[in-house]
Amino acid sequence: MESLTLSNTVLAMHQSQYLPWAPYFRKMALADTFVLMDNVQYQKNGVQNRNQINSNNGPLWLTVPVSGSLKDTIEQKQPIDSKWKKKHIQSIRSSYGKAPFFKRYFDDIAQRINDTEGSLHNINFALINYFRSIFLIKNKLVLLSELNVSSKKNQLVVDTCLQTQCAIYLSGVGAKAYLAHDDFQANNLTLRFLNNELNTYHQMHREKASGLSILDWLMQDEIESIIDYLHKPGEYHYES
Repeated sequence: MESLTLSNTVLAMHQSQYLPWAPYFRKMALADTFVLMDNVQYQKNGVQNRNQINSNNGPLWLTVPVSGSLKDTIEQKQPIDSKWKKKHIQSIRSSYGKAPFFKRYFDDIAQRINDTEGSLHNINFALINYFRSIFLIKNKLVLLSELNVSSKKNQLVVDTCLQTQCAIYLSGVGAKAYLAHDDFQANNLTLRFLNNELNTYHQMHREKASGLSILDWLMQDEIESIIDYLHKPGEYHYES
């Protein structure tokens, strides 16, 4: 790859996910460019096609059933049928129908679940774009499939930084162990790690839970509280 002049801007990237949790959107909001990884391998039992909400009976998985091979990418994965849509919409309604902000957001979310067709990524993308809009995330969003990057693992991240001309890569602390820091240094790239800290908020259900989809917070708290959390600069750990 030819030499590029890097700007002092921040890149973050993550796999396309279904109804992600709050730290996903926080990392997105704190970047100048966010690359949504749509053409990477699908991970079985991950959160690319499922996530948890809370219900009267405790945490509940909402899963988009998909067909195909484990070698498929997220954008290649297709839902088995459309029956899951009605089930998810009903589960959200029964879980949060009495939540303070249910009426404000339910119809928009149900419409995107019900109307979006095509691949698993298409469904994820429609919902992610909706959340970006209401959370005032206005940075640049790029699909990995739109970039000229074909490498894997650590080199994929390095090449994406170079391709987008971003000099700082913002990562969750969970990736600290497997990112090859020397590869970033060799390309004049800085690693910045963000803790997955979560704000507490009132949960209406008897059984409290953590690590839930952003839906849980959205339905039960003022959106201004979520926006403040997402856009507030974090406590970073640097490795240059």
